[in-house]
Amino acid sequence: MPLLAYLKGVYEAWIDYPQRSGKLLAGRYRIERFLGMGSYGLTYVCSDLQKGEHVVVVKQAKPGKRQLGRSLLCREREIMETLKLPDIPACYGLFEAEKQLFLVSEYRHGQTVEKLIFERGAEFAETDALRFIRSLMTIVSAIHEQGIVHLDIRIPNVILQGERISLIDFGLASRIGEPARVEPEADEETRRRRTPEAVSDLYAVGHFLLFMLYSGYDPEAKEARANASWEDELNVTPGVKRMLRKLLLLDQPYTDARAFIHDLDASLQA
Repeated sequence: MPLLAYLKGVYEAWIDYPQRSGKLLAGRYRIERFLGMGSYGLTYVCSDLQKGEHVVVVKQAKPGKRQLGRSLLCREREIMETLKLPDIPACYGLFEAEKQLFLVSEYRHGQTVEKLIFERGAEFAETDALRFIRSLMTIVSAIHEQGIVHLDIRIPNVILQGERISLIDFGLASRIGEPARVEPEADEETRRRRTPEAVSDLYAVGHFLLFMLYSGYDPEAKEARANASWEDELNVTPGVKRMLRKLLLLDQPYTDARAFIHDLDASLQA
C-alpha cells in the first residue's frame, strides 16, 4: 500500500507540473509566468492576445484532481460572478484547451501582504495593522452578507496597491451552511478554516492580524522562551488582545463580522 501511494504521488506530480512560459492556450492566452499551485489549481499570469495583450490571471483545474478540480473551478466562477464586488477580481469566464478546464479573471496589480512582510521587510505597528484589517473586513463583511465565505483568507491572498486592498483566490469559497469539503483525515486546524461558517473566516483574519503584528517583532529584544505564545511575545493593548482571543477561538468567539467590526472600530477610536 505505501508503494501504491508513492506511485500515485509521483503520477500526480507529473501530470500537475506547471505549463511553460510562452505557451499559447486556446490560441488566445499566452502564459507569461507561473504564479503558484494550490490544492486544486495551477495559476498563471497570461496575456490575452485578443485584447491587445491585456494581462489576466488564468487558473487551470489541477489534472490530478480530475472531476473534483473541474467542479471546484466551475464553482469558483459561479461565486465570483455572484459577488461582483469592486474589491475582488472580475471573472471573465471558463474555457477548455487540450481537454483541460481554465478560469480567466482580472489581474490585480500590487503586492501581496506576504511579499510585503517577507520580501520587502514591511512592518506594521498595531494601529496600522488594525486599520488594514478594518479595510479587509469591509470586503469580508460584504461577502458574508451575500451568504458566502472565502475560507482561504491568508497573507498571500490579499493584495495592496496604494490604499486599495483586494481579496483574491475564491477557489475554496462556499455558501454559508453548506457541508464542509474537508478530507476525513483533516486535522482540527483545517476544519476550523474550512467549515462554511462566518467564524471560519474570522479565525483566519485572527491569524492574518497576528502575521501583521509579528512583522515588527524582534526575538532578540526579549528573552527567548520555548513554546512561548503570541500573548507572551507580542506587546498589544488589552482591547486587541481581547479581539484576538475571540478571533482565535480562545474565548467565546465572534459569530459574525459585524460584532468584530464593532470592537475593531472601538479600538481605532480609543
